Amino acid sequence: MLKLRKPRNAYDLLGLPRSATSEKIRARYRQLVRNYRREVSPGQLLEDGGFRRWTNAYLLLLSPDRREYDRRLRQSRGREEPADLVGGLSEAGRLLVGAEVAYAQRKMNDAAELAKEAVKQDSRNAEAYGLLGDILREQGKYRDALTMYNYAVQFEPNNRRYWQLLEEVTALGEGRTLPKRYRSERPTLLNRPAWAWMAVGLALAAVAAGSVYLRGDWGEGEILNIPGRLAYAALVEGFLLGLVLAATSILMPFDDEMISYQVAGFGAETTPVGIFVALPGIVFFWAALLFYPIVALLDEYWSASILIALGMCGAVALGLGYLAPKESRLAVYLLSGNFVFFGFLWGWLFGSIRRRAFEH
Repeated sequence: MLKLRKPRNAYDLLGLPRSATSEKIRARYRQLVRNYRREVSPGQLLEDGGFRRWTNAYLLLLSPDRREYDRRLRQSRGREEPADLVGGLSEAGRLLVGAEVAYAQRKMNDAAELAKEAVKQDSRNAEAYGLLGDILREQGKYRDALTMYNYAVQFEPNNRRYWQLLEEVTALGEGRTLPKRYRSERPTLLNRPAWAWMAVGLALAAVAAGSVYLRGDWGEGEILNIPGRLAYAALVEGFLLGLVLAATSILMPFDDEMISYQVAGFGAETTPVGIFVALPGIVFFWAALLFYPIVALLDEYWSASILIALGMCGAVALGLGYLAPKESRLAVYLLSGNFVFFGFLWGWLFGSIRRRAFEH
């Protein structure tokens, strides 16, 4: 097993990028605990070291202190494990963690009982009401779930997740189409403004124009049986696409997607997905198309950014192969993707640096 480094912070512990939304944090925590020591009761799990570290990270990243924690991470270069928040939980808080675990393990009756106990301990606990709403919704009891979400909204009116769940369960109860989800908390592929797509369109036009302009005049000399100018054009075109896609936030930050990442089931060590995508992609691009699906299936998570990167680079490589001289066309089809992808990774990295500078 490949072991690169031990988790250094809350994001590493959960195997999440720093851009992770609260929904993704909640989903990853539930994924980690779903099959973790199912024979042990939720209360006993709180004494388990590994589970406790996950829970500390989860509680921190869903708390209002996350912004301050991110600031400290930037100062400490990503090295700061979360404090022992579990030790400071109230009785209601401990019951609620147990309910979350039971819910993740699909033990709905146990989860409901623990959440009800948490409500008895703290009658204004919005999280407990929200979890009860989730449980009742799973059981098809939409009217009861609606009541729980109403309580959650009453005690935490600024939580947009509860408002969304309230709208959804109302629609389900009335047999209507579910309302559209709120926009993600962070930039994603689907919520980019028109100017971002215009920039991408211009970049694609520049790539196409450059390739057509050089057609028939790829110069002398070869690199891996590829005409020299074609190889350099592949690098530049890949760099331009990566730079524009990253700078417009259509791709998530480079370090989030290619470095801070954990393959589920690999234990406590953090294994960057870049090992399974970047290295094969540079050595033989088409191999990355094989390795990444395996990684994604193991992790039960598909990165839109990586899929876009592989798709864009593959399309450019095929285009260059079509334009290449007949005598070197096969080599271009097989190997030009290496150059495109290498340039794309550098463009992605530089585009992400620009974004980090403006964000912080």
